[in-house]
Amino acid sequence: MKLLKWIIKVFKSYTYGDKIVSVLCVLAFLLMILKMMVFPYGFFSFGVSNTYAEGIVAKNGIQNINPLFVDYNDADRDVSSLVFSGLMKYDPSKKAVVDDMGTMTLNENKTEYTFKIKTGVKWHDGKAFSVDDVYFTYHDIVMDNDFPNEILKANFDGVTVEKVDESTIKFKLLKPNIFFTTNLTTGILPKHILNGVKSYDLLQHTFNKLPVGTGPYMVTSPVESFPDGRTQITLTISPYYYNQISEIKNLRIIAYPTADLLMENMSSYNVSPRVTGGVADVFKENLRFKLLSYELPQYTAMFFNLSKDLIKDNKKLRIGLQKAIDKDKLVGDGGILKDKVRVDTPMMELDQTAWGYKSDKTEAEGALKDAGYTFSREKLEDFRYGKDGKALKLNLISRLYDEGTPQYDEIKATVSFLKESWEAVGIGIDVEFLSSDDFKTRIMTRKYDILLVGQSLGYNLDTYSFWHSSQANATGQNFSDYKSFAVDSLIEDVRSVFNQEKRNKEVAQIATFIRDEVPAVFLYRPVYYYATDSKVSGILMEGATFASDRFFNIGEWKFER
Repeated sequence: MKLLKWIIKVFKSYTYGDKIVSVLCVLAFLLMILKMMVFPYGFFSFGVSNTYAEGIVAKNGIQNINPLFVDYNDADRDVSSLVFSGLMKYDPSKKAVVDDMGTMTLNENKTEYTFKIKTGVKWHDGKAFSVDDVYFTYHDIVMDNDFPNEILKANFDGVTVEKVDESTIKFKLLKPNIFFTTNLTTGILPKHILNGVKSYDLLQHTFNKLPVGTGPYMVTSPVESFPDGRTQITLTISPYYYNQISEIKNLRIIAYPTADLLMENMSSYNVSPRVTGGVADVFKENLRFKLLSYELPQYTAMFFNLSKDLIKDNKKLRIGLQKAIDKDKLVGDGGILKDKVRVDTPMMELDQTAWGYKSDKTEAEGALKDAGYTFSREKLEDFRYGKDGKALKLNLISRLYDEGTPQYDEIKATVSFLKESWEAVGIGIDVEFLSSDDFKTRIMTRKYDILLVGQSLGYNLDTYSFWHSSQANATGQNFSDYKSFAVDSLIEDVRSVFNQEKRNKEVAQIATFIRDEVPAVFLYRPVYYYATDSKVSGILMEGATFASDRFFNIGEWKFER
């Protein structure tokens, strides 16, 4: 009370001007305090804070933080990579998989991977991590016949797992596979929480919303949802983490359903890690952000359905389709699409410039003529006709994205370009844009002539899933139904070759077969930008395979003071 009376007495002694200045100073001070309390991750400007925020675009938001299901949602992968750890992890600086919660040894035949578990590791609830958790994750869940993630389950086909002792676990393969270690980057699940849960029930389990992991950050409250479709989660640093602990105490990931909302709320986050196309242009115009470019091992291609006799039995037709597409008009400097890099082979470890396909309209027309398709003098249409009197018309399917999204603009522009290019040489194209569910159904049933879709190779660049004959089925990703004994043998051999020089030669052989047999036309891969306000240092994107790899060295991130 005495202090308050003294303050009032002093205030009364001020002149009118002094009183105004004093009030303004007090209000500025209170506003600064309010800003730090209510907007710790940013508003009008970013101050030093122990909360770091990222803004991403994810139509379906953050849904499932379980590491066994992140193949279906990049937002889930981002969060899961912070909450969970695996026996191994991908190091972008080395472009290799390295030890994490386990130390690996490989037998002489390279068919047995033995891991000694790191001691002292704890779950976020304080329980001790053990070999039993690893065995439970792989044996009881991933290798179970009813496990719903077909991609992950296929990676462990023919693999057996054995608990050797209380600190050792072993994976046995039927034959060597140099890519196998990348599967062991998968986050481990806690047996003491999920024991008894059936593998087919795990996808819908409540654990996925409020999980317990061993990663650098832990979930203390579920994902928040907002009326505008935005979802967000705030993670807190784990006091139990076994590696270097970051000074970023709280990390908030905000998922916006549209790119427009992401751009409208640029003051609400420090970073947006996956911007491209027109969205990148908006960030470039904002002086608060600096953009770092990076590319990932993925591509968009047109796959010819070789299960259709018309396409399978007529290589000249496929050559005509290929030669009609001038990729330099679609991507690159002066191209229709921004921030795209031309791709000419699916073997992403190879130099793309050495595998260039030369487009040529005259050669395309010659190939189509050799294939038996010519223009009819009796018919007025601009389409070619075969010897059977039927017009050369093919069906192309693509996924329909939401209008206003970067994917929508990209696919619409690509399809329009392809259609015009083919019609210019006399090929009729019926285009179907399909919803996500219908698109998946048509792929599984292989009901298309041409499929426009993207593929991501992941950490290992293993082409088995995409080009091996065994994957030409309803659940496989061999979308061309391409079958070649020679390519199958090479793909299998590459898995067992640990000599880099020999592997490179065999990879080049696979690329040669695919180039010469034309089961697809490879178009482009995107250039992404990491937009950052530079308030946090230490972030690296070089060598990343997934955007979530940015968190690999989060223990070294620091706020700029």
